Amino acid sequence: MTTKQALLIGVAFVGVAGASASWAAPATEGGPTVEEVIVTAQRVEQNLQKVPVAVTAIGGEELEARKLNDFSQLQLVSPSFQTTTDNAFSLRGIGSNIFLPTVDSSVGVMVDDVSLGVPLFQSNGVFNDVARVEVLRGPQGLLFGRNASAGLLNVVTNRPRLGETSGTVGGEYDNRDTAAGGNRGIVLRGTLNMPLTETSALRVNVLASSQDPIAKATVTSPPGAQVDQTQERIAARVKYLWEPTDATSIYATADYSRERGVGGIWDRTLRTVGAGVYSGSLASIGATAGPRNLQYGIDSASGDYRSVDTYGVSLNVSHKLSPNLTISNILAWRRYDLQLNLDTDYSTLDLFNTNTNGSNNRQLSEELRLAFDFDRVDGQVGLYYFGSVNNGHTQLYANFGSGIPNFYGGDFSTRNTTASTAAFGQVNFHVTDDLTLLAGGRLTYDKVKVDIAQDFGTYVNGPGLYGPQGNFKFSESNTNFSYKIGAQYQFTPDVMAYLTYATGYKGPAYPQNLGSTAFDPYIAPETVEDLEAGLRSTLFDGRLRFNVSGFYEEFSDFQTQTYDPVAALFRLTNAGGVRAKGIEIDGAARPTEQLTINFGASFTDSEFTDFITTCYPGQTVAQGCVAGQFQAKGLAPAGAPKFTSTLQAIYEIPVGDNLLSLEANWFRRSSVNFSPNGDPGTALGGVDVFGASLTYRFGDRYKASLFCKNCTDEYVPSFLSHITADPTAILQSWNYNSVRTIGVSFDIDF
Repeated sequence: MTTKQALLIGVAFVGVAGASASWAAPATEGGPTVEEVIVTAQRVEQNLQKVPVAVTAIGGEELEARKLNDFSQLQLVSPSFQTTTDNAFSLRGIGSNIFLPTVDSSVGVMVDDVSLGVPLFQSNGVFNDVARVEVLRGPQGLLFGRNASAGLLNVVTNRPRLGETSGTVGGEYDNRDTAAGGNRGIVLRGTLNMPLTETSALRVNVLASSQDPIAKATVTSPPGAQVDQTQERIAARVKYLWEPTDATSIYATADYSRERGVGGIWDRTLRTVGAGVYSGSLASIGATAGPRNLQYGIDSASGDYRSVDTYGVSLNVSHKLSPNLTISNILAWRRYDLQLNLDTDYSTLDLFNTNTNGSNNRQLSEELRLAFDFDRVDGQVGLYYFGSVNNGHTQLYANFGSGIPNFYGGDFSTRNTTASTAAFGQVNFHVTDDLTLLAGGRLTYDKVKVDIAQDFGTYVNGPGLYGPQGNFKFSESNTNFSYKIGAQYQFTPDVMAYLTYATGYKGPAYPQNLGSTAFDPYIAPETVEDLEAGLRSTLFDGRLRFNVSGFYEEFSDFQTQTYDPVAALFRLTNAGGVRAKGIEIDGAARPTEQLTINFGASFTDSEFTDFITTCYPGQTVAQGCVAGQFQAKGLAPAGAPKFTSTLQAIYEIPVGDNLLSLEANWFRRSSVNFSPNGDPGTALGGVDVFGASLTYRFGDRYKASLFCKNCTDEYVPSFLSHITADPTAILQSWNYNSVRTIGVSFDIDF
């Protein structure tokens, strides 16, 4: 344990402990208190301190104050949550790290009661007009959509407000420490709330963002090649609420987002160069391989770009049948369209210049729920349907310096379909005023299909790299019953303890291509058993909220991917098992009227119990490599740290009718390895990221902020991997957390 870790642990147990979301309440006659936090961790609104679920809630005000604009930045406020490249999320060290548009993450995402499904829907997940984000740890598929075997990000946006005309407009300007040639970012936001009638209202959100990339490219592509490095985003959401009676609510939303450019997504540079093809080649583009290298090259005639459009509509209707019964129905449709090409050798060498993909995905979900609340029994039951269709085409060309066009390559066109139906329910039995027993179950039937046409292109070096040429069809179905049982006991009005045992499930899948006719490409369902105990407490007359949870999880048939060095591709597979255990702390303290302190920490030990994966380049027999394969038992999953923590302090100083807020924060993460086989080249040491802000509020309408993120400019790559064009070299990925950002913002409320 390091000195910094010991310091944080000591801070936690002397009372400077806090949930990552704390909304300070006005002082009472007894002194300042931390405010009550409301969450929907069980699909109903409850006080956080009464919920038998490990959950961290981050309020919209905190997201705005710390300038956390999307999912990738949540790890700075929720210690158990980690993110790497391509929106690969993990909780408690468990995450799929699957970079395929047809496979759900083990960490689900739900926005306003609608599951976003595959990770690409999350790429445009910009936070705008958000009420709160709830990070729910452990299996959550029982009540939340589907496939949340490791946990869930539950995003709740602000609904329209009846009888109120109001709004907010604001802007943010960022300046980053990046390579020469562009280091700026601009975000413009607007929200308008307006009543339409006495019983209905409309709320409109708009956003426009332009962010220079972190890494800069030397471009030698021929004229006309599309090269889009700057990340450009526009997004709009329209929300309509109609409450014709006190018993009926109709809530409809429609949203659209458009994202262009590779910035923050595929900013990738060479970290190390071995004796392979890159040796001595970077000087021509002014780059030097290393941990602070922010330069790479592009020479592809196909360009280097990324284009994603997402659309969605939803209709949420609820009606109170009686004082004890409420029925609701949520119908939602979503679609994305993707076009991209990457120069995947990240240099001006003619090695691997073409990696094109065009795909679209459509999904439809329908959920019918009946909530009941009687004297000693409450809960909910429901039916759920989810269907999706993904159509895609991918083509790769590599010359590997041969100078021969189409020397090596592969292609496939695929159609993946998924249909999932489920019946679910959870019942809470209030045996006494203090003791509650809970039980719930979910019966799920999944059917997956894939139709593949692959490697019909012409390649000089024999057949295509994806496998056999031809048309292939596969289909499979699976039925699963998962459940949860538990108990919670209210020792005092301010202290509650709970114990739960839950099983979780993530449905089966197919890859987009067939690697070999020698095996079935079917990816079996992922299951988990989870034992969790927790304590919720509010102490010192409401000045301190201290929550702690302990967990033990075992995953079977864990869905992941492994690198195939022969084909130079990642392949989807099942690991035999993964185990995770640990302790998590969340809390908030308000020792004085002006000072609020938030804290969170996660101590996690996660490891494979059985996983045959490929050896890393250069791995010897003495290091466990046998015939190109390695048993990763005992090693941590990719990107899983042993320890993470967050600490934040906010001090508010009244200045007449105005308010000055001083804020500082610290994120600590221990070392990680981004490969499951212990590859020393993809290991990253511990990181410390500091942030601060100064905010001045002019009355009730105006707010100006000066802030910095990663103030000490510690270069923190989001992912490390070997590069396809040269296995002796290491590639590093960057996102907008990776370098120092200094910015200003200004907001006006009306």
